[in-house]
Amino acid sequence: MDAGPSSMPYYPSNLSRGKACTSCRRRKMKCDGQRPVCGQCERAGKPEDCGYVDSQTRSRTQILEENIAQLEARIEELENPEVAQALVKLHDPLGKAYEAHHRSSSSISYVPSSHSDSGPSGTTSPAGGTRSPSQPLTARDIEDISAQHAQRMLDHFFPHASLLGWFLNVTRFRHALSLPARNSNRPVPALVNAVYLWGTAILRQVTEGNPPVDESVFLRLALSEIEHGLGPSPSHQVVQFIQARVLLAAYLYLVGKAFEGRHQSDAAASLVLISGFHKIRSAQLNPTFPSYVDPIPLTLGAPRDQVEEGERINAFWTVFALDRTWAVVFGAPTVMSDSEAFGTQIDTPWPLDMETYERGWIYPNFRSGCTLRNYLEGINTGWPWETHALLAQYSKVAALFERATNVASSWRPEIPSPNAFYANFVSIDKRIDEFKAQMYVLENTEGMSSDIVRSVHLIQCLASAATIQLHAAFAQQNALSRNKCFTAAQEIVQANAAARSHEFLVVNPMIGIVGAAAARVFIREIVTMRSEPVEHSSTPSEREMQARSGLEQLQAMMAIFAPVSALINYHFGRLQQERIGL
Repeated sequence: MDAGPSSMPYYPSNLSRGKACTSCRRRKMKCDGQRPVCGQCERAGKPEDCGYVDSQTRSRTQILEENIAQLEARIEELENPEVAQALVKLHDPLGKAYEAHHRSSSSISYVPSSHSDSGPSGTTSPAGGTRSPSQPLTARDIEDISAQHAQRMLDHFFPHASLLGWFLNVTRFRHALSLPARNSNRPVPALVNAVYLWGTAILRQVTEGNPPVDESVFLRLALSEIEHGLGPSPSHQVVQFIQARVLLAAYLYLVGKAFEGRHQSDAAASLVLISGFHKIRSAQLNPTFPSYVDPIPLTLGAPRDQVEEGERINAFWTVFALDRTWAVVFGAPTVMSDSEAFGTQIDTPWPLDMETYERGWIYPNFRSGCTLRNYLEGINTGWPWETHALLAQYSKVAALFERATNVASSWRPEIPSPNAFYANFVSIDKRIDEFKAQMYVLENTEGMSSDIVRSVHLIQCLASAATIQLHAAFAQQNALSRNKCFTAAQEIVQANAAARSHEFLVVNPMIGIVGAAAARVFIREIVTMRSEPVEHSSTPSEREMQARSGLEQLQAMMAIFAPVSALINYHFGRLQQERIGL
């Protein structure tokens, strides 16, 4: 029966964008804009979900979610009082974004551009943006970001990109980003949002102002896309998802979300392994054996050119370094084992600079094998020449850092094979010293970009930290180990001074973790010297003064970065407690 026009619901044709209720926007349904409950929500029997972002009206669901989030934060604070006391109140750009990733109805808003009708109601977040808990942000909203602001984010991101784990070809990425939104060659949304996340974070830190879009917006979108957007993706998109997870891991580590950061880095490690990136240019054929199970190959197709192959090689070693260094921080096993028995033996050659890949195919018939194992055993294998690419040096020092920690932790007084342990100990100690003699030094980086300086600085600090990790357990009983630890700690202090690390705009949290290890060497040295009998004078010895000076310099460096890195802040607080009474 024709009800007639008078009984039909009224959908105002001039309902401006942004005026629809939050529920209709999420469900992508046409909203009539009726207050307090629109027709769509009324007919769906969910009036409690109906809310509007251009007023103080919020749905009951949204109010309850805010209360739950506040209670969860309070519970976490009460359950971890020591950590809460040690950490100063930091800017937390995550806000409730991570919770929003797990509760689809949660919402984050962005600062409106000048053409918006009205600003969203909400409070100013510590990150500097305006955040409204009642406005969900969609991919369509992100498209409204002006080209000028998008360019600013990219311009702030790429000068620091390699320090954050960027391994893709920058020129190709920028070109792909300029393609229309629905073009299949455009970067996956997870990667775009991860880049914008870092660009916004750096922009806020550099300008000390409010970026047009809050970091939590891009974090929420990146986390959502990274978990649901992979699907049956082409090869180049799989590599982009790995890149996105690396960037997210770096960001989550920076803001102190260690478990979430480890989740992203572990997922990246799994992706590179199932994609076969540990077997690029492998000299060994995949073994075959009789089986009734027909395995489904997950490895990607052949790269289209040398740049694509280079991106895969660099992706592997970037994730490898991430896995190795943070495994030490967490005292956890590595995800990327180097085991022939498990099929994870690393045969991929060491990474090269992207400029080298851009020149065309490099020795197309060259094959590699046992890359990591040979290196740790003192055999330099890889390309027909020894690569000095920064990523190669970083990957090698990450391997040494983890290996030194692993060897030292295996020591027990009742160890059944002390000779085998001693042989491993001497071998890795020699390998670390050889690496230090061959690595780039900061004195040779004058005139180079800040990105290169910071990378060389991190490599030097990790090399010294590897020495500390190897010898720390024996420093109290063995004079040689004690001296090597002390010298390595001094090397970290000297590297900070040479690189002018206090001027870094973006810092890798690993610098603070390594700095804390060096500081503890100095603390132990001061305590040890105080326990020794004084021979001729009550004044501190030169060595004790060096230890105190080094400790002061390290704490001064950490104090600078504590407000921008939750992990550095945590170690800074611990050191302040440990040095009480010195």
